Amino acid sequence: MKVSVSDTDLNSLKSRLRAFKFVEPLENSAFEYGFNGRFMQQVVTYWLEKYDWRQWEKKINSFENYLTRIEGLQVHFMHVKPKKAKKRAPLLLLHGWPGSVIEFHKLLPLLTTSDSDGFAFEVVAASLPGFAWSEAPKKRGFDPSAAARVMDKLMGRLGFHKYYVHGGDWGSIIGHVMAIEFQDRLLGFHTSMPMQSFRHPSILLQMVAGSFLPAGVLFDKRDCDKIYPFFGKLGDLMRESGYFHLQATRPDSVGHALSDSPVGLAAYILEKFSVWTNLQNRFSKDGNLVGPKAAFTLDELLTNVMIYWTTGSITSSMRFYKEDLSIEASSNYASIPSQVPYGVASFPHELIRVPEDFVRKTHPNLLLYTDFDDRGGHFAAFELPELVAKEIRKFVHLAEAFHSAAAKRGRKSEL
Repeated sequence: MKVSVSDTDLNSLKSRLRAFKFVEPLENSAFEYGFNGRFMQQVVTYWLEKYDWRQWEKKINSFENYLTRIEGLQVHFMHVKPKKAKKRAPLLLLHGWPGSVIEFHKLLPLLTTSDSDGFAFEVVAASLPGFAWSEAPKKRGFDPSAAARVMDKLMGRLGFHKYYVHGGDWGSIIGHVMAIEFQDRLLGFHTSMPMQSFRHPSILLQMVAGSFLPAGVLFDKRDCDKIYPFFGKLGDLMRESGYFHLQATRPDSVGHALSDSPVGLAAYILEKFSVWTNLQNRFSKDGNLVGPKAAFTLDELLTNVMIYWTTGSITSSMRFYKEDLSIEASSNYASIPSQVPYGVASFPHELIRVPEDFVRKTHPNLLLYTDFDDRGGHFAAFELPELVAKEIRKFVHLAEAFHSAAAKRGRKSEL
């Protein structure tokens, strides 16, 4: 498959951009009210005059892109093989919302390059159904467990009956489901956003008691900072979850607006890449989306927006929230234990951080939990590809040793 957007569609986009209706921001409001109108003027000017989709189209097509049909849905995926490797491991990368496989464009070469021991990954980066070039479900009920089933079938179709998974956001939730439903096939699951049910009785008790006790009694200082001050953390979460309530109840209503306006779509998506990377970006007039503190280039971010725009996938991507809330699949799966080897990279600006002790309650084979203190937010694989690649490699080496030791114990028990 080759990605190819027609000149007609690109010209239509430019016409819509030129018809942009400026929204005057409040004085000194930065990004606290959403995407700042004056900065949006700069974004639109850059989009029209400097951004080059054709160059990014070539970048996307520099990876091997494929389409296959699974359960009646056309599924897109990139399949990147290492050129030289003495040993390789299959790895499935799963993105989230409002992201796409473009989040992995810097991670893919790092993972498929052999290390000093000749080890590399054979990577499959899939577009979730309803995102980008993967077909949107036509019937109700396509929730994370359905997506997990499709992703497992994709790996099986490619000949990978044992494989690793890494994911963030929806990719983390889907990967978590896979680690429960397909424990016999997952060699390990690594994530930057671990799931845990905070309704778990022991967790609730520990959190309540911990709020009255000093650091070091129930939690060390590092874990206390992830949970407390409780109402402060809850307030931040409430401020950032308006989109969730909208998409989990009326995704099609906002979908009409976003599908009709590229500027509206950009404002809705880019704001997340600003604030979810660091909540302090709310107080910057440009959301720290440009300049020396920017986690991403504007070209990268606009390419992600372009993928949603050119594939018309924003509405179907948002329906995922309603399907998940309707069935309550994620909340149920969060409390189910899994024996699959598990790895976590915990970044300081992730929206919800789960302490290691909580993760271990449902993942007894937690082999790696790494805390990062200085940088890193919700889109870790996109923001810090070198660091995430290093963590994935470290985890897989531990998982390989875990499986080797388990195999030896199995052989001894047979004697």
